[in-house]
Amino acid sequence: MRILVGLGFLVLVGLGACSTPSPSGVGPSGAGPGGVAVPGAAPKQTLESEQRRLAELFRGTPVVFEMQRDGSLRIGVPLEFAFDKGRFVVKPPLGKVLDLVARGQRAEPTRFAVSAPTDPQSKAVLLATERANSTRDYLVSRGLAPTRFSVSALTSGDSVVIVITEPPAP
Repeated sequence: MRILVGLGFLVLVGLGACSTPSPSGVGPSGAGPGGVAVPGAAPKQTLESEQRRLAELFRGTPVVFEMQRDGSLRIGVPLEFAFDKGRFVVKPPLGKVLDLVARGQRAEPTRFAVSAPTDPQSKAVLLATERANSTRDYLVSRGLAPTRFSVSALTSGDSVVIVITEPPAP
């Protein structure tokens, strides 16, 4: 129990020492094709730069930010830091991750797939569904449109997973 509390504290304390992202919540790029700056263009954040930003903010914690082969960004938050056993209310460590994800993606056209597991040794699909919906609702309350989300329940797994993808080309 001490280890879990210690890790949760480490996550929260480590975040307090992090630098604050730019007011726009996006990187310093603003570059067009070929890396050439486009005058007057709003900076466009890539999922790769978002992965680097978030991974740096959560260095030393069990939260995982990894780029997938398809170009999507997969975020994994261990269940023990996301929800209490038998509950679907977002815990503060998961909330901190979601706050920073929302800040970085609010102005982006990205899409989100949220998956949450039930408790270990349980097959309670309803609890998993409530957890995934609670995660989505938290992000929506931070300014992301509900139409950007798909939600699924997992009957097994040890992490809440959020996959961020670029929208399909027009």
